[in-house]
Amino acid sequence: MATPLDIGILQNFSIIFPFLLVLVLVYAVLTMTKVFGDNKGIYAFLAFILAVFTLFSPVAVKTINRMAPWFVLLFIFSIFLLISFQIFGVSGDKIRDVITSKRYSGTFFYWVITLVLIIAVGSLTSVLSEERDLETLSTVGDASISEDEQEFGFFQTIFHPKVLGMALLLLIAVFTIKNLASYEE
Repeated sequence: MATPLDIGILQNFSIIFPFLLVLVLVYAVLTMTKVFGDNKGIYAFLAFILAVFTLFSPVAVKTINRMAPWFVLLFIFSIFLLISFQIFGVSGDKIRDVITSKRYSGTFFYWVITLVLIIAVGSLTSVLSEERDLETLSTVGDASISEDEQEFGFFQTIFHPKVLGMALLLLIAVFTIKNLASYEE
């Protein structure tokens, strides 16, 4: 029975989003960096070729589709954070000055890159564990691990106190080195 909320037909179009995302991002990066001068035709051609190559890899398509909701959540959280600062009286110009200032822009950049890498690596790991069928690798006799148990085990490992402590120490080390390297007397 068809219902107005049935979005199963949209599954057939799930490769369009990764194609468009790669096309737009590659074109934007090439245009901003001006690797080949100011030749936008070459940028468009390279972006199109890389977007088509993305479609040939099911792992890449699934990874991009798995990352997209997390980036939307990150964006919404960032917007709410900016709104909450403005509610407490911080002006938009002050927020922009802090983000773009020489003193804090590096720290802001590292936090954004860290969050992006966590989302990307988590999504890639999740897709690879599905693609490589880690369930068959983890069977012992007749006992096998279901997908829910695999996902639970993955998150249990990621959120283990030792792993979180190591991640915190690495983040502290990164920011310490960054601040020591940029220290001016």
